[in-house]
Amino acid sequence: MKLLRVFCLCCLSLGLLYPVSAKPLTTEKIIFSSYRNGNFEIYMMNPDGSQQVRLTNHRADDFNPVCSPTGEEILFVSDRGGERDLYIMRADGGGERPVFRTAPAYRDTPAWSPDGKKIAYIQLDRETKQRIVCTTKSDGTSVNRLVEMEKADGEVPVWSPDGTELAFVVVDEIQWASRQIRFINLKTRKQETFLPDDVPRMMQPAWSPVHNKIAFVWHRPALAQQSIFIVNRDGSGLQRIVDVIIARGIKALTWSPSGDELVYSQAIGGKSQIFKINLVTRGITQLTHEGSNYVSDWFDPLALPVSPQPQLFTTTWGEIKTE
Repeated sequence: MKLLRVFCLCCLSLGLLYPVSAKPLTTEKIIFSSYRNGNFEIYMMNPDGSQQVRLTNHRADDFNPVCSPTGEEILFVSDRGGERDLYIMRADGGGERPVFRTAPAYRDTPAWSPDGKKIAYIQLDRETKQRIVCTTKSDGTSVNRLVEMEKADGEVPVWSPDGTELAFVVVDEIQWASRQIRFINLKTRKQETFLPDDVPRMMQPAWSPVHNKIAFVWHRPALAQQSIFIVNRDGSGLQRIVDVIIARGIKALTWSPSGDELVYSQAIGGKSQIFKINLVTRGITQLTHEGSNYVSDWFDPLALPVSPQPQLFTTTWGEIKTE
């Protein structure tokens, strides 16, 4: 009996040290947050809007979910610790845990690096009250305060597909309510303003997984509308994709893994719904109809160069993806 007890304790210890690997998503999914039952929860659905499955079930708000490059885990924001911070869970919604082992701090809009090794996010500096762009290892260590501005805030960092740059939004730097999209080279720290404008209102940058293009929302008060544009990384080839009146403002934007569709959230009937637009035909499909919904990510296992293997996530997966 004593030997059996020792054996069980050893097995439990090994289980804590080497937890069961998360199972990756095996089919294409859109990840989003939805306000349907009194608070925000995280859902996933098929690209046609079918099979909407709830992943979180907490009295706090859970939102801004992004899938890991291997499809095994989902990074998200929650205020369950008293203020919004970053959390992570398996792709099936289990195993929720904070990213950081420190006390909760205001962190928001996370983005996973293409190799899965790092996370970019926005953090509120408690002293200056400015929101700064940060990066960290995916385990919450080695925090790097990447972009700090004295009189402006950073928002919505997104990685380039090759992992060498971040795009982010600079808020209120030129004047109140101004929005500029800016790039930063992660090696040289050199910054570059995207499509400079005297009165910029550009937001929600989304980097295409193919062809090195950027989709973004351009708020144009003179025309009383917002528009989604696509442009090459170098600023050439600007295309207007869809227009909406300002009252139906676009709140979120992401690409399909194949780069031939966009999904976005737009106000309609007093709530926000998710729409998909085909960039070839310009046909628009409404994907959600219940509650208020905000798209965050679109994952496709077929977009990976090799089949995702759970045991590779913490060892060699990053190297395999970047070869």
